[in-house]
Amino acid sequence: MDEVVRKARTEYGASASSILVIHNDRIVYEQYHGFHHHKGGAVPVTKSSMFNIYSTRKTYISCAMAMAALDNGVPISTPVAEVLSDYPGEDLGQLTLCDLATASGPKFFHDMQWEREGIQGQVVRALSGKSIAAFLEERVLKPLSCKETIWATAPTASLVCDYATNPAYATVRLESHEGHERNMYATTRDLAKWGYLHLKRGSSGGRQLIPMAFYHLSDELKAMNPDRRILGWYHRSDWFYATGAAGCHVVVYPEHQAVGVRMLNKYTSRYEDDQNFFNNALLQCLQQAGTTSVL
Repeated sequence: MDEVVRKARTEYGASASSILVIHNDRIVYEQYHGFHHHKGGAVPVTKSSMFNIYSTRKTYISCAMAMAALDNGVPISTPVAEVLSDYPGEDLGQLTLCDLATASGPKFFHDMQWEREGIQGQVVRALSGKSIAAFLEERVLKPLSCKETIWATAPTASLVCDYATNPAYATVRLESHEGHERNMYATTRDLAKWGYLHLKRGSSGGRQLIPMAFYHLSDELKAMNPDRRILGWYHRSDWFYATGAAGCHVVVYPEHQAVGVRMLNKYTSRYEDDQNFFNNALLQCLQQAGTTSVL
């Protein structure tokens, strides 16, 4: 697996990478390589380095929206316009919470060009009175001890620069602390905790941080929409996973009780090939571990 990640870092031109594997409730492999950017004086990558996870954040956003709806007994079939009755525009149409949960329908709304995730953020605030970030920090991230998952509003030395927006320049994405924008950063371990929480269907330390109703809803949506992203996750026969524009990737293997995280700070246009290559390589390791009792 180290060779798989090293090859991706080299081929894509990333300066930073990491890998972490959880198997049977313990971390069995963890490595960090490279620097926060390519220039001289860059900070080395460590377990405290926080990567921009980009679209992987959609699993967090969709989780917050679904939990807020479940808390209030709002069916997933509910039109968004009924929740956002004071929405400043008429372009929500027949869009439902289900459409948001399955990434269906328009991606942008209103003349302000709000993204789908921004609409989800408004739903969370309307139903809970909190932003996505505040909702998740209180309900999930703080109890899960994810102290190194943030929505970056100011630069710090722990933030890994990425090359997603311009391949020639390293950048740090700074936006609001609302929770829907592309400024969500996490350490490798914190992203692994998030994947592990979903492996355990929301249970951690004897507490049900994400209600079982969320997973029943996920199963229902997956059966109804087998080819769509469900609550931010892509589902395959052997795994489910999420990935982001700079190469941060988390994959969960329920049958093998395993989670894998691969972090990069520059990605390739060959998204699907890269995802399948990593997921299959780790699956082969897990299958071999199952026959030898050693990972």
